[in-house]
Amino acid sequence: MHLNFKLTKLGQKGHAHWLVPAFVLVVVSVVGVRILSAGHAAIPVDNDSPSGIMIQVSTLSPTVTPAILKSWLDSIRANNRNSSKKGFINTITLEDIADQNGNLLTDYLKVIAPYLPGGNNKAFNTAYIGTVDLPWTGGGSGKYIDGIENAAFRTQNVDLSVKVAKAFRSLYPNIQANWYITYEANLAGFFDPNIEKSYITYINSLISSLSLVTPNQYFMWSPAFWTPYPTDSSTLWEQPALKANFTDFFSTVKGHLVLNIQDFVGQSNGKFTKENAVTWLNYLKQNWPAPTSYRTLEVNVEQFKLSSTGVISVGDPTEVPAREQYYIQQGYPVGPSWEIRYWHQRLYGA
Repeated sequence: MHLNFKLTKLGQKGHAHWLVPAFVLVVVSVVGVRILSAGHAAIPVDNDSPSGIMIQVSTLSPTVTPAILKSWLDSIRANNRNSSKKGFINTITLEDIADQNGNLLTDYLKVIAPYLPGGNNKAFNTAYIGTVDLPWTGGGSGKYIDGIENAAFRTQNVDLSVKVAKAFRSLYPNIQANWYITYEANLAGFFDPNIEKSYITYINSLISSLSLVTPNQYFMWSPAFWTPYPTDSSTLWEQPALKANFTDFFSTVKGHLVLNIQDFVGQSNGKFTKENAVTWLNYLKQNWPAPTSYRTLEVNVEQFKLSSTGVISVGDPTEVPAREQYYIQQGYPVGPSWEIRYWHQRLYGA
């Protein structure tokens, strides 16, 4: 969603934290993922959808061509724009719009841009733009511990994000978009104050820097809990520190923050349930400021499933909509969900 379980991040996550469960796989294959042709049919009757969709631009090539992507966006514009009906999609989130040198992926962006707010072929009311996702090569426990705690790596991420954001604004000055915080997190690891403080430093620096590029914008972040809520003595010891650090985190992070939590169901191969996700959301809400114009809490409902052999494929056509409705019934809005290729295939088939 995501660490929407992005294809490029699945390998990294398996090494990222001692809390990572055994079912988080190290290698992911795209074998078995069916990509649709450029044509599309009328939207199905059972058109339950998330209220937003995510596109990980950096992993579209070579399987999803710009022409295929354009057909999907045309489909959304034609079939998912009636707010009074099921299937209404309001928001788009773009992840990783540049390569790791900061060069914009313009073959895809020139296709996407007209559909964004301010574009000539608008298909969404709200957009969040992510910048770049850098790999951690420094060893240790991985990107989400050693990486985030490394001041030079944090600065590298912020500086390159600003470069990419400026390039995007220069190329598309009429697009009206907010920002997406690409660097994700295992929130279950926030019992460690070093991790929590490192994320505060990073996010505040990024928000401050990107606000100079475009002021008064909202910032969406989509971290996850990688383990079910602890219920036994071997893990309950973490809870006092976790609660205290969440309270500190949300009181210290600045800016208009939209927290779009990955539900972790698709990527866990059935080990993580929608009930597990809601348990964490309820816990998180205890330490989350009351919803305001600058603080919102949503669910990134994973549109895919991950097999025990590491194959990522489209989510179940019955289970995914049921999961979306469950979150809504529990009082949690469904936000932009990962990812467009699996959402589209679920609705339209091969």
